[in-house]
Amino acid sequence: MEGKIKSRKKSGWFVRIFLLIFVLAVIVGVYWQYQKYRALQVEMADLEQQIAQEQQKMLDFEAKKDYYNSDSYIEQIAREKLGLVKSNEVLYINRGQ
Repeated sequence: MEGKIKSRKKSGWFVRIFLLIFVLAVIVGVYWQYQKYRALQVEMADLEQQIAQEQQKMLDFEAKKDYYNSDSYIEQIAREKLGLVKSNEVLYINRGQ
């Protein structure tokens, strides 16, 4: 009878130690997952900010593209860079400068 009590006490300790180790492992696992989750949230916020910036850049490029394809821009470049004039205009060149 005394041997059974000792073996029950020993098995009780083994169960308690096993449960303690199991609980610690679960706590460490949950903590690690939480840290990983927080890091991913920060990364996601950074990526969303980058997406917003890139979308703004895209809108700016689209506006520039529309302007560069407009008749007024083409006319401006033709006048400034190429020195062209319309058929009913007279070009005056100031050579005093």
